[in-house]
Amino acid sequence: MHPADPEAQRTARVPASDRGAVLIEFALVFPILLVLTLTVVDVSRAFFVKNMLHQAAREGVRTLVVSSPDSARVRASEIMVAANIPVTSITCLGPANRQMGVRVESQYTWLYPGLFKLVGANLPSPLTLKAEAWMRKETP
Repeated sequence: MHPADPEAQRTARVPASDRGAVLIEFALVFPILLVLTLTVVDVSRAFFVKNMLHQAAREGVRTLVVSSPDSARVRASEIMVAANIPVTSITCLGPANRQMGVRVESQYTWLYPGLFKLVGANLPSPLTLKAEAWMRKETP
């Protein structure tokens, strides 16, 4: 074995008996890592949709207190269209104690619903996500 030969150095580091053990360890760990990665992707998408619903509700109620309910619905819809998220409903609420509100709803479909059933969570697909925002309407 020549010390400058990279192939000889690589095979010298891992004994032949350990090569099979590494493959078995990978085969045991890889499915768990794959499930965790796909679950993180799906849950992250749900958080993104929920965040966009909150943003649309905030923008809608801000428009509602200075304008009309139709303008508020249009503004909330613009936010959701920009994020490419379909809207189920946009509802203007109030006034109640000089408070006005907007509720935005959307249907969220899981990419990997089987993963959640695999770990025992029974999440409906599609899932209805809602966000509501309230703001005080100042009278002149």
